[in-house]
Amino acid sequence: MMKKITRNPFILTPYVPEEYFCDRKEETALLCKHIENGRNVALFARRRLGKTGLIRHCFEQASIKSGFNTFLVDIYSARSMKDLTTLFAKEIFSQAHILGFRDKLLQGIKSIRPSIEYNELTSSFSVSIKAGEISQPEKTLEELLSLVDALPKPSVIAIDEFQTIREFKETVAESYLRSVFQRCKNITFIYTGSIGHSMNNIFKSPDKPFYNSTVMMTLGVIDRSVYCDFAKKMFASAGKKIEESLVYRCYDYFEGITWYNQLLMNEAFAQTDKGNTIREEDFDAIYNAIIAQQAFSYQDLFSRFSGKQKEVLLALAQEGKEGAQVTSQEFMSKYGIGPAGSIQTACNYLKKNNFITDIDGRKTITDLIFKDWLRQN
Repeated sequence: MMKKITRNPFILTPYVPEEYFCDRKEETALLCKHIENGRNVALFARRRLGKTGLIRHCFEQASIKSGFNTFLVDIYSARSMKDLTTLFAKEIFSQAHILGFRDKLLQGIKSIRPSIEYNELTSSFSVSIKAGEISQPEKTLEELLSLVDALPKPSVIAIDEFQTIREFKETVAESYLRSVFQRCKNITFIYTGSIGHSMNNIFKSPDKPFYNSTVMMTLGVIDRSVYCDFAKKMFASAGKKIEESLVYRCYDYFEGITWYNQLLMNEAFAQTDKGNTIREEDFDAIYNAIIAQQAFSYQDLFSRFSGKQKEVLLALAQEGKEGAQVTSQEFMSKYGIGPAGSIQTACNYLKKNNFITDIDGRKTITDLIFKDWLRQN
């Protein structure tokens, strides 16, 4: 007889089913309220706090699911208007059949000819969009938005990692997008971002196109005791137990950042047999298992950096959570690296590719587990 598998309730993917979703009751209610009242939203949060999960959770709420068409476009990988338009097109085409407007979409988009493929396994057609098929990205984007804007139900388009538009090769992308979005009468936009200074500059600077175009929301960490109660409940539902002190130690180690909480709890759950209790003394075994799982990919990643980039990362790994001013004389002398110009060049690459984060001039390693791996190797 096959052993019944107990699903690990600490989900690591962006979409989390209702029964495994931790708290965020106030944030969910507020974001739904903004959507229902047609308010554009700028949602700020540090990385891995659960912005995307919150949006998907809101989209599953009854009032939103029944009253709105919902789209989520992650533009983190975009480097141009063509990239952005391709991502918009893929998301809208993927929803078109479900929402019943695929034929209208295919007829209404004049600037591209998407590929239509037949799937023999499902006996259905699928539509695919490739960047090379988009020669007039601005025109295509306007056609897509015009069709969505004309749907019978109002729509919500969430754009994840919106600060990425600052990196586009088109210097007028910000003002162009503002002018296009504000013409939409039946679409509410949610802009999320994880780089505070960039998002602040986009939405809070009087001389910028998106100034005063949204209501602001900031996502903080889930309350420590609330998360602890959630974790204990999830363990208990599977006939397992976890010491409260272990939950708090995991929470505190990464300052309550949701994704890291979930990752540690996921591994703790996996290491606990039904009827047993996992304790605070097991923290090292849990965390070392996680680092070991990532070791190969981290080794491969590290081998791809230049010598100077490696020096900067290894030095930053020794710094505390506040990071360091890497071109200061103190930092360069402490780790025997330099000169300042080559360090800055290395940092520009590392920052552009999200390996380090810049907060008020101080650099930190973005992936906190990678930071610990570097410290150990």
